[in-house]
Amino acid sequence: MAQEVSHGTSCNSIRKNFGHPMFQSWRLKLREAEEAVSSGRLDEARRVMVDGRLTEFLPGKRLSDRLAAKLAERACEHADHGDWDSALKDLAAGESVGGDAGGFREPRQSLSQKAIAHIEQRIGSGDVGGALGLLEKFEKHKLAGTAGQSLREVARRLESAKNLSRRGRFPDACDQLAAAMAIRSDLSALRRQHDDCKAKGEQLRVLAEKLHKALGENQWDQCATLADQLLALAPEYQVAQEAKRRAWAEVGANLEKSRPNSMTAGWSPASGTSGEGDSVQTPARRRLLLWIDGVGGYLTCLSDEVIIGQATPGTGVDIPILADISRRHLRVRRESGSYVVEPLHAARLEGRSIQSVTPLSDGDEIELGSGVRLRFRQPHALSGTARLEIISRHRTQPYADAILLMAESCVLGPKWQNHVVCRDWAGDVVLYRQDDALYCRAADAIEVDGKLCDGRGRLEANSRVVGADFSLSLEELDRCSSQPLR
Repeated sequence: MAQEVSHGTSCNSIRKNFGHPMFQSWRLKLREAEEAVSSGRLDEARRVMVDGRLTEFLPGKRLSDRLAAKLAERACEHADHGDWDSALKDLAAGESVGGDAGGFREPRQSLSQKAIAHIEQRIGSGDVGGALGLLEKFEKHKLAGTAGQSLREVARRLESAKNLSRRGRFPDACDQLAAAMAIRSDLSALRRQHDDCKAKGEQLRVLAEKLHKALGENQWDQCATLADQLLALAPEYQVAQEAKRRAWAEVGANLEKSRPNSMTAGWSPASGTSGEGDSVQTPARRRLLLWIDGVGGYLTCLSDEVIIGQATPGTGVDIPILADISRRHLRVRRESGSYVVEPLHAARLEGRSIQSVTPLSDGDEIELGSGVRLRFRQPHALSGTARLEIISRHRTQPYADAILLMAESCVLGPKWQNHVVCRDWAGDVVLYRQDDALYCRAADAIEVDGKLCDGRGRLEANSRVVGADFSLSLEELDRCSSQPLR
């Protein structure tokens, strides 16, 4: 009888608890989560399980193991499509609901293998920075293991080799690559990179010998060409950087020296004629040569109006080009942030002949004379500054990689829309005009002409600016006098 009473009491207790609202709520939440898992709504299922604390109950624990396995499987699918951010997000979600489940371990192991293979692929393609960034993420989730540790050392060696190569230290770079091969001899890409580095080192040696010979013989045009070839191999090779700067300075000085004193008036603010029958008013002119170490040199025009013409003494043009064009061939003018061109002689815009003032659009191609082609770019939406790129085989005098038509500001940095793209910089550097002066602004402290400034400094005509990861120099090309700038 006692047993019957006890049994009856237990059954009554179960019936009583089953009818309790909280018990019913738990069952409903579990059913909601089960339906979400079955229909593939895994994020919703996880939210319901976490919010309802369903893993505290045995049926909920079983469902969480199933959900964790499905999340790990979906993570593998994301990885197969290259979406590692989503893959790692799903992995973390699976770990939060059932990371110790047996069904979770197998897809997690598969994901780990995929992660290692992806890092090896990144390293093989030369994307060392991407490989190191992903390795850091993988190690947070314990996906990389010991294989990841060896790959991290390989990536560090490759990064060191890359930096050494940029400075022209190819033998040292080869040593780093050899050390990487000793760690992972099975990666064939390392051997290819080592052989390529060795070949570039030999190219640099041959070109450097030619450059030194050209410098000794004062062959400045050849020096500029050889320096460009060396900088294509090693963008931070100081010998080539200095040789290029010296070549520009010498060629520009020689051009100025070749002018009789009676012809220097065209380089100062004054009115005159083109010498070709078209009377023109020469605007107040000021030009700078902006040299960005490791990037290149840019002829920077500060006037609202510039003249493009042949590099002939006495023409007084802002953008002299060594080509068979008229001495004063084309006028480019800035009007309220936009630009127009005025042909002084035969010119074409986007393949069509133009006879009068015509507006310019970003990307337009301008053609002058016999094949001189320029590309007009106005890449930065917040600045009126434009860039002219010579896309034919002609060159300016003095030589420049491009021409900057500077308005209120000029943005240098790693973004594609900057006026000068400096890929290795951490952030933007801005040159801007204020109160008839030129300033430089950066996110961190900079040094202007040897003086430390808190991210902002005024520039003089021939200033040098040094930052944490960049350096640049200005050289004034024009003065309101008959004496050339040195």
